[in-house]
Amino acid sequence: MLAVHNLTMEFPGVKALDAVNLSFQAGKVNALLGENGAGKSTLLKILSGLYRPQKGRALIDGLDMQHVARGSLSRHIGYLPQQVRLFAGTLRENLMSGLLGVSDEQLRQACEVTGLIQLINSHSKGFDLPISEGGGGVSGGQRQLIGLTRLLLARPQVWLLDEPTSSMDDATELRTLQILRQIIQPDQTLILVTHKPAMLALTGRLIVMGQEGILLDGLRDAVLATLQEHHGKKQTSSPTQ
Repeated sequence: MLAVHNLTMEFPGVKALDAVNLSFQAGKVNALLGENGAGKSTLLKILSGLYRPQKGRALIDGLDMQHVARGSLSRHIGYLPQQVRLFAGTLRENLMSGLLGVSDEQLRQACEVTGLIQLINSHSKGFDLPISEGGGGVSGGQRQLIGLTRLLLARPQVWLLDEPTSSMDDATELRTLQILRQIIQPDQTLILVTHKPAMLALTGRLIVMGQEGILLDGLRDAVLATLQEHHGKKQTSSPTQ
């Protein structure tokens, strides 16, 4: 289980998180919604162990993350940022970075599951496709698929995905939705930041974040109904042109 208690995070001139309290049960799928600057990405980075809270605590199975070795966190928690960074090398090297004991067959199977195999089969060099620093040579959507494939190979217990389909077209996003349904196991936890309505089909719980903190937290359909009702009231109360 992941949890944050009285979590506060500030950047110069901006308070990203203000005394936030949340817990995430194992085996549940959660989505974080909210306007830009609401702290969604910051929260994911704290839960991944990349950011250290300025105030409050981030916990994994009751242990303060600051007291857990980085290697142990990396084995249990997989984090996919919105902008997937790749290094200069081959596609294989980018996929296998930091992973041990992955066979060529397992690598190919993971690429077939995520659909990355289409890129591999379409290039004369296959897995040796050259990638330049930062990801040059592949599209934004392909970079996201590479990151997703890398997570599948790592097999974490917790998946933290920050706008995983933001650079994908509708067809690739639909396939990614189907992929996530297939690969997330019943005992694994998914926390998803998204602004794509289609991706909400994955989740059972929605958390709406704003500048004031946690605005809504509950079952998906109930939260969506509340948001729709609020939107309708705003339109009704707006002056006619």
